[in-house]
Amino acid sequence: MYTKRITKVSRERLKHGVSKDKSRRREMSRITPMAEKEKPVFRDALIMGLIAVAIGVFLILEYSWDMIASATYWILKSTGVDVTYTRPLMLISLSLRDGTLVGFQVLMECSGIVTVGVFAAISTFTVGLLKGSILRKIGWFLLSIGLGLMWNINRVILAIFMAYNFGISAFSLVHYLLAPSIDFIWIVSLWALGMSLIKRRRMETL
Repeated sequence: MYTKRITKVSRERLKHGVSKDKSRRREMSRITPMAEKEKPVFRDALIMGLIAVAIGVFLILEYSWDMIASATYWILKSTGVDVTYTRPLMLISLSLRDGTLVGFQVLMECSGIVTVGVFAAISTFTVGLLKGSILRKIGWFLLSIGLGLMWNINRVILAIFMAYNFGISAFSLVHYLLAPSIDFIWIVSLWALGMSLIKRRRMETL
């Protein structure tokens, strides 16, 4: 009777030890893939970097400045603002409400290359190095840069529109204070969105 009790206890301990060993193996099998997924993906970062360089090269060309100036001119014209556009100089001219004649030259500083460059650099060395679908990364990257460039055109339009209605001081307020603040907001927001999308997708595949 005493021997049987010892055998029964030893069997229970053995079963308990086996179940513990299995649970440890399961935990290790879960930890190992996560450790592997934390390795930086330099290939994806390189691809995103090349795309960013291509976009940057386009933004330093006069063709892109002309596109931004033309879009600004036509949108202001459609809102009733009396403006003229001199294409070779990328110069948008208009008379303010007080009769002052002013001109706004759209050059590389207005192309959005600075904010796009900052966003591209941060995204390439963070989102680009994460484990995830390269197509998803590129899609998010191009969409984010597209939204950034659209905001850049809106910034130029808003600055000139404020100057037309409220004077040069209002232009300076929008161009040098309000616009950089909104630039910071869209950069951080879209970067955080990209990080969450890639990480969420990665957790779903585990």
